[in-house]
Amino acid sequence: MTDYAFGLLLIHNDDLVEPGEGFDMHQHSDTEIVTWIVDGTLRHRDSSGSEMTLSAGQVEAITAGSGIRHAEVNAVGSTGRDVLRVIQMWLPTDAEGLQPAHSTADLNEALDAGGLVTVVDGDGADGAAPLSIHTAGARLRAARLVAGKSVVTAPSAYQHIFVVKGEVDIDSESGSDVLQEGDAARLSDDGAVRISGHGDGGDAEVLVWEMDRSVRTEPRWGQWRNRGVTVLTRPSAAG
Repeated sequence: MTDYAFGLLLIHNDDLVEPGEGFDMHQHSDTEIVTWIVDGTLRHRDSSGSEMTLSAGQVEAITAGSGIRHAEVNAVGSTGRDVLRVIQMWLPTDAEGLQPAHSTADLNEALDAGGLVTVVDGDGADGAAPLSIHTAGARLRAARLVAGKSVVTAPSAYQHIFVVKGEVDIDSESGSDVLQEGDAARLSDDGAVRISGHGDGGDAEVLVWEMDRSVRTEPRWGQWRNRGVTVLTRPSAAG
């Protein structure tokens, strides 16, 4: 975790789950977990009795709080062929021992309408955000971009730009670069960033975290650092 934490992101995993596979019941506490469904269908069930399936363009937010047990698996059985791909992101919670909570949203319509769509807001100040987490200063936004179309991020102390699909051009105070599927740019104090669909990459999808501080300066960073969580994020491209 110490090598991958950036801004308020503790973990940013790009996971492929084969048919019939997944994560059986396991417990989390005092963590905010956001999962973005890229391809396939995710089946979720948890200790609150909640059970549902989520597909591409849908997102879930979990406040683990005082403790929640959940299982997440590829909804396609072992005889199926569809691989599940999800992006899972962990952030620190601002307070320990909160009431566990689970919420979901479907962003497909908003994404297809264009622009940079607010997905999760840690401050509660953005009334457009369908989901909230208990991590002040963190906001997740998403966009689908055709070639030549652009969005501009808000200036932030830390920005994590991840290419879910396709290719994009990014332009910032640090310079310009082309990012492909699975690439990430991590930018610090870099002002607004323009993200454009790349001419040869087809339709693109991006996830953008805008964050106001680093988890490494948090009083509980030592606890997180010593948890020994395996991080599966693909290598990042420098911004």
